[in-house]
Amino acid sequence: MNYNNKDLIFGLDIGTRTVIGILGYKSDEKFIIVDSEMIEHSSRAMIDGQIHDVIKVSETAKKVKENLEVRNNIELKEVVIAAAGRALKTFKVKSKRVFDSETLITKSQINLLELEGIKEAQKEMKDNMMKTEGFKYFCVGHSVVNYEIDNCIMDNLEGHKGEAISAEIICTFLPKAVVDSLYSVMDLIGLEVTNLTLEPIAAINVTIPKEIRLLNLALVDIGAGTSDIAITKNGSVIAFGMIPDAGDEITEAIVHKYLVDFNTAENIKVNILSTKEIEFRDILGNSQTVSSEEIAEVIRPAVDKLTDKISEKLLELNGSKAPNAVFCVGGGSETLNLTNVLSAKLNILEERVALKGNEVISNIEILDEKFVNGPNMITPIGICMTSMMKTGMDFINIIVNDEKLKLMNIKELTVMDAAMLKDFSHSNLIARRGEAVNFVLDGKKLRVSGRHGESAKIYVNNEVANLETKIEENDYISIESAKMGDNAIVYVSDYIDLNTVKTVYLNNRKVSVKPSVSINGKIVDINTEIKNNDIVETYVVNSIKDLIMYLNIDTRNREVYLNSVKVDINSGFDNEDKIEIRGIR
Repeated sequence: MNYNNKDLIFGLDIGTRTVIGILGYKSDEKFIIVDSEMIEHSSRAMIDGQIHDVIKVSETAKKVKENLEVRNNIELKEVVIAAAGRALKTFKVKSKRVFDSETLITKSQINLLELEGIKEAQKEMKDNMMKTEGFKYFCVGHSVVNYEIDNCIMDNLEGHKGEAISAEIICTFLPKAVVDSLYSVMDLIGLEVTNLTLEPIAAINVTIPKEIRLLNLALVDIGAGTSDIAITKNGSVIAFGMIPDAGDEITEAIVHKYLVDFNTAENIKVNILSTKEIEFRDILGNSQTVSSEEIAEVIRPAVDKLTDKISEKLLELNGSKAPNAVFCVGGGSETLNLTNVLSAKLNILEERVALKGNEVISNIEILDEKFVNGPNMITPIGICMTSMMKTGMDFINIIVNDEKLKLMNIKELTVMDAAMLKDFSHSNLIARRGEAVNFVLDGKKLRVSGRHGESAKIYVNNEVANLETKIEENDYISIESAKMGDNAIVYVSDYIDLNTVKTVYLNNRKVSVKPSVSINGKIVDINTEIKNNDIVETYVVNSIKDLIMYLNIDTRNREVYLNSVKVDINSGFDNEDKIEIRGIR
């Protein structure tokens, strides 16, 4: 074997029923599997993929480690692991941004829209989960179900113009307690974690390589306690999900029907794939022989229920439509007829819902003669190969505005991830106008916008950056919050034409006639400030009648002359005109 012990990668997959260890090394772009070990937990130390008894889980993991050490005459000190996808929590939210007027939508505005959605999901997650579980959570990913602009659904908002944009977003969170319990187990058996990923990411990395992720594909990892789901589209993994049902529900249907213990029921479930009749003893000691066809009928309702839930979750995560194809892995996916039933539920061709083992992994070589090929080996192989693809740490250390932070290193990280962790939102990242003033002037609605503000200033290692700038271990990030523009200030004088001021001579007395203004029914000075929602009305003297009313003159039994010519009281007048009011009552 052409390798040194120091080149070996040791991966552990800690599942609900078993712990699987794989030992291998990288050779060019291949992963060479040297040895493997699988041991069942002695008791229910894990429930639905979460560690409930650290001591008992560590005992099983230690046996896996020691068996590999003895057979290969080595001492294992480092390990690569994965956090269970079944511990992921997902929240769907809708974020919205409204502009003062029709606006050209930029990539930056879309990023901020998504960031605001993530913040809303974080708040919802804290409100819901902290009350019941008290866990701290990492946001490990988000995907956009759809965008809208002015209430019209769009695939991409960039370049469009509109007054309002929104996005429906699915955010995925992982409890910090799940990570902590994994580390506790590794500490107890003397192993240092050199790489941590998520189980669905590990599985998808080896079943759906990057070159085919342009397609809308789904990975369904059906384990014992739960089923994990990951979806790809446009070159990326866009969504994760989990349902709390899996292979154990199928096994339990056999337990109840034939009164057998769980392990016997599990053997029956596995054997119906390869034999026509199965012999077993029930808990009363009675021998039974049952056809595989009968058992298939017994488990059919459970298979139907499980595939219902998987298909519903797939459609939810994929924007209410079926993916192009589904890859099924994990021991539970081998259940009789499961893939056929799932294809019917999704209304896609049977051959597009495929059961996959390690034959789908093109760049592995197996030297371990006792290695058992099957869907349950996909995730442990993926854990090893994910660490091989990405040699970084499980967390990266960064500094944001002089504060040291840790980011979970499960994807390509950007400034946006750092801003999210530091609790920045669109309100302190985007330039915002000051507050506008809305008012009504002579029956017409008017709006005066506030002044433009200053956008946030972002630097990575003292270089100008933006939200999409990629970040790495030990990067120094500086974010100066955006500054809001000044509020709009509006005065009556801004809307009164001073040229309308007229001078007339009334009975040889010079009179200056100015417009008058009322705000909310009260006469005000021309320099009065107009406030939000004010009703403003102007009164302009255009006729002799207006003038008489303006000056409060009694004209009963009197005659009106304009430039020595007798006129009607409704006549208009010009600047510098002479007006006489003659007569005695």
